[in-house]
Amino acid sequence: MPRTKTVARAFSCRRVFLRSGLTGVAVALAGCDLLDQRTFNSRASRPPKVYIPPPPPGPPPIPPLIEVLAGTPPVQWTKPLQTVVRQALLRKPNILFQVRALAPPGPDADADRQNLSRLVGIDGQAVASAIIAAGAAPEQVEMTAMPDSTVAGPRIRVYVR
Repeated sequence: MPRTKTVARAFSCRRVFLRSGLTGVAVALAGCDLLDQRTFNSRASRPPKVYIPPPPPGPPPIPPLIEVLAGTPPVQWTKPLQTVVRQALLRKPNILFQVRALAPPGPDADADRQNLSRLVGIDGQAVASAIIAAGAAPEQVEMTAMPDSTVAGPRIRVYVR
């Protein structure tokens, strides 16, 4: 019988060892993170963030045919203006000249109105008259005035259509 006691004792020691071992392994694993796909890649199994690029820039603005700063003496801009007007009329006889009087915005609407009416009455009319003198019909000249925050000072721009 002594042999059965030693076998039983061996089994009980083995059982105690396995239980304590399993308990130790369970305690050790409780403090560890399990291995999964996020162990190696923290962004795994997450939906992707879609990158939407900004829209491409629009076409650049059409440059004016000619630009005259307000207060410039007519002697300086009359000859170049007449030359370009004649060339434009040769290329397209029914062309429309758009004369735009632009001024930076003032402190209020009354100041804008006064600045633009002065600009149209003096410089705008002079440019329109020079276009007509270069050979364009009065119906081919259109004049507008507006405040524009992109300009540094009052000016007249001539566009063609």
